[in-house]
Amino acid sequence: MSQNSPTIPGDGVSKKLKAFVIILTVLTLIAFVALFARFINKPLVPTKNMPAVQESISNQSLIDEYQAVGTRLMNSGLKGQAIDQFIKVWELLKVDSKERASAAQTVGRLYADLDNCRKALVWLFRAEISSSDQTMTPLIDACLAKVRSISHEQ
Repeated sequence: MSQNSPTIPGDGVSKKLKAFVIILTVLTLIAFVALFARFINKPLVPTKNMPAVQESISNQSLIDEYQAVGTRLMNSGLKGQAIDQFIKVWELLKVDSKERASAAQTVGRLYADLDNCRKALVWLFRAEISSSDQTMTPLIDACLAKVRSISHEQ
């Protein structure tokens, strides 16, 4: 060997390097144990929120309640109060559902019965767009004619 080459220790790696590697290994193992312990203790279902199934059941019972109250108010002649109930039904139902379109149609018909065609048209258009099954053309045309005649008089 030449004099320029570094000397290789015969024992292997220095004691300082061995100590550093052992300490680093122990710290890594401790970190992994802490991480796995945290995953094990973490609940699978969040405790803050109700599970989705229970929420949809309570949501459906709330919808049913609003519909029943709205129907009774409507049958009692209290159309303004019935409108409030059916609007709540509409807000709680999922978009693109027939029940939501039906609630919007009911609100539109109630507004039309109260001679408020401007508000009736908003709800009838919502019902028409939400559900292609229901045709509200005659009621929409009647309300449009009333709105136009009022606009021409002014």
